Amino acid sequence: MKKISPSRTFSILCWNVHKEMGRMAFEQTFSHLLAKCDPQLLLLQEAVLAPQALRTLSHFQLASVKNIEMTKLSYGILSASSFEMLSHTEILTHIKELYCMTKKGLLITSYRLNEKTALYVVNLHAINFVSHKHFLYELQRLLEHLREVDAPLIVAGDFNTWSKRREHHLEAFAASLGLTKAAMEDAHYIKTLWKKPLDHIFYRDLELLRAKAIDTQKVSDHNPLWAKFRYNDAS
Repeated sequence: MKKISPSRTFSILCWNVHKEMGRMAFEQTFSHLLAKCDPQLLLLQEAVLAPQALRTLSHFQLASVKNIEMTKLSYGILSASSFEMLSHTEILTHIKELYCMTKKGLLITSYRLNEKTALYVVNLHAINFVSHKHFLYELQRLLEHLREVDAPLIVAGDFNTWSKRREHHLEAFAASLGLTKAAMEDAHYIKTLWKKPLDHIFYRDLELLRAKAIDTQKVSDHNPLWAKFRYNDAS
């Protein structure tokens, strides 16, 4: 595995794939996206964590956390990178969601930017079908993990921000870490509920070059977000 890029740029693709990995229509779209966008980081939610579903990612280094385990298949958060992963931390929510009675997961991974600096990346699927109090509690748990991180940081995923109160809690979380939300081109392609976008990319100590939502013709119930960043090699 290698450091991120001699050109000091890299891109990420963030996507709730709705357990569609391994199905022909999804895999065709996914392969096309990988070729067109050339992401060095993939942050997938509701990923299928089975060898047959991961063949497309054979050239990536993988880390995952399961939150649903069935007889034949498991699902969860998957982070994939084409460069050296230094560490990964798997976290499940303390609280189970109502109705489906499952926990949600997130991954904190780190990657080498240069000889002195690492990039930290959080890939999450925020808990749903619970009170706003419980949503806030899980954000605060994540905040405790990140308070001591003094490095470039990306926090991205499906935040399930379908209400003003959830948006407020997320904005306060981002402000406490000095995070900026990436403004998306073609933002109308972002999955919404009650006119509230659910998927976001936040970043810190990086230069955002471009970010966009991509229409994938409903091969998942969400569309992917893509962003390209530059970092300062002197940091």
